[in-house]
Amino acid sequence: MPVLFLCKQSRQKDLMRMLCLVALLLLCLGLQETQGDEIVNNTLKVLSDLPELAPALETSFFTLLQPALQVLEVRAQESTGDNPGTFCYGELGCISNSKDFYHPIHRPLNFPPETREEVGVNYRIRSKEDTTGVVVPWNNIEKVKQSTFKGNRLTKFIVHGYLNGKDMPYIEEIGNSFLRHYDVNIVWVDWTNGSISLYNQAVANARLVGLEIAYLIRWLQGNMGLNPGDVHIIGHSLGAHIAGYAGERTPGLGRITGLDPAEPFFQYLPETVRLDPSDARFVDVIHTDSESIFNIGQGFGLRQPVGHLDFYPNDGKQQVGCEPPLVAPLRWLSRGTAFKKVWHAVEDALGCNHKRAVELFVNSIESQCPYMAFRCDSYEDYKSGKCASCGIDGTGCAPMGLHADSWLGVGTGKNLVQLFTSTGAAPNFCRYHYKVIVELGELPGTGWDRMGKLYVAFTDGNGQQMSFDLTSGRPKQFTSRGQYTFFLEHKDDFEDVKEAQVKWAMSRRGSSSPQASLSLQNLAFRNVDTYPLRNSIGRSGRSESTFFFCGKSRDPVIVTDQETVKVEMTPDCSAS
Repeated sequence: MPVLFLCKQSRQKDLMRMLCLVALLLLCLGLQETQGDEIVNNTLKVLSDLPELAPALETSFFTLLQPALQVLEVRAQESTGDNPGTFCYGELGCISNSKDFYHPIHRPLNFPPETREEVGVNYRIRSKEDTTGVVVPWNNIEKVKQSTFKGNRLTKFIVHGYLNGKDMPYIEEIGNSFLRHYDVNIVWVDWTNGSISLYNQAVANARLVGLEIAYLIRWLQGNMGLNPGDVHIIGHSLGAHIAGYAGERTPGLGRITGLDPAEPFFQYLPETVRLDPSDARFVDVIHTDSESIFNIGQGFGLRQPVGHLDFYPNDGKQQVGCEPPLVAPLRWLSRGTAFKKVWHAVEDALGCNHKRAVELFVNSIESQCPYMAFRCDSYEDYKSGKCASCGIDGTGCAPMGLHADSWLGVGTGKNLVQLFTSTGAAPNFCRYHYKVIVELGELPGTGWDRMGKLYVAFTDGNGQQMSFDLTSGRPKQFTSRGQYTFFLEHKDDFEDVKEAQVKWAMSRRGSSSPQASLSLQNLAFRNVDTYPLRNSIGRSGRSESTFFFCGKSRDPVIVTDQETVKVEMTPDCSAS
């Protein structure tokens, strides 16, 4: 099927448009048209079985292949920024489709939203008294009075993203988690009809959904006694920007949490176009899929900091246990995979990187782990331990997720603060942070410098043990009377360390002579997480302390090559 013919036929038909994008992608990857016939035929099968999937693939392909599409004149005439207009929606107010919403590279399509009837927002209002909830349509808000909504409670709005909706259980789990632990109102915002569309149209519809939410908050304020300062809007992907649009129209809105805000058509655009710190009193963001979509097969989330606090677990890119998002669609195309439900496909297509932000937020509600993150210039600096401190004023760290609003910088005017942390694979996402400080003694003889690997294992009062490779599998040079600090992460919280075991391995196998040994003067184990802050947010903890280990009478402990030596905690070591 010739590519140019396919693209010329794609103006009026979404399916043909999708095939055009797939074919262009194959050409960009260096495939001949005949080599792509089988993949294109499989695409037809997949998209005919599941037509809603076409917009999902179009999200990344369209942005990636924008220059080629310009050559083929596929862009709609109304998508240029030359004819901005004002669009009004009755009681909701008006929006301007100004030139802020157009950029030849970052936002090449500038559609107006569809009508309120076409977008069809529904709300489901839940609480502990009624976990099933009452569905309230956009055109019958008075039905809120039939629900268990109480204006004196904190209220959590949850907003899904592109191609999501009532069939996306991993997002709805946010509300379930809240209701398991807190007495709050949950308002689930369902804009499925407006989100299942070509991506550019869903982006435009997002502005209307923001108006709908802002109007509902005003109504609840006037009729149910709701204080906007008690409202927390949690939005995933495109839903994060919807939260921003709602906050822009809601003076005094308490908080917005953006869960991996969408990149395409938002990154590097003016604040009026996207989520930004002015949209609420406190805006926190978790980035988990921020590898640029302009790199083939990469992320859907933006990299740009857009909140008071922006968290980047694992540098905000590749999450532990995930594969690049474009791998899944290409796998479907090569195998002709079909899905029974659209959310199964979307979940697989967008990948676990993009939805990991949701899972981390949910786990921050459920887990006792503080999800502590640290203010750093880069993830590399964080991993090396250069910024593993909360600083003098305490604003150098913050818990990622639900308790981010306990950050000591809230209300100080600080914003665009970037914090880094590491997380693991499910189910143990969260990591505790530790520092190990090794102080070496001196050995007689010459040639004291040692190249080798150093390992340590700590045991608590219950016999539980955690082990670390301090040199990360690479030989390190150690010198006489040197002091070395190692920044470590672990899924377990050790509060009562009793003993340590130290192993030394020369990089070149030596003998048991002193020249092959290490002299351990002192070993210190310190918990880096800010325990007073953990206590303030209801997490278990204790005052920050350091555990010291050394030999009897504070004499150095000689560790020979390939030997493991046990040292017990000794408070007197701190005086050495």
